[in-house]
Amino acid sequence: MENVRLQVLPFHAGGHPCITGPFTILSFNETEAVDVVQADTIASSVRVENEAASSEYGDLFERTARQSLAQRDSVQLIDAIRQEI
Repeated sequence: MENVRLQVLPFHAGGHPCITGPFTILSFNETEAVDVVQADTIASSVRVENEAASSEYGDLFERTARQSLAQRDSVQLIDAIRQEI
């Protein structure tokens, strides 16, 4: 799918910026719209709707993506694992 970017962060990469837990960033086409972040914690979910905080989550995501394998390499790794199973 053209609108999906698949990247694998392999175990050997070690610690990464998003290690604290999963989050989802919702971005909107409107130029004045601020990204909304849904962060999941052990006890609850947190919703972030201010520009500074949502920008920090975007930075975390991009730093983690830079540590991850490239899309082509990610697909090759997934295919190799699939063949082993």
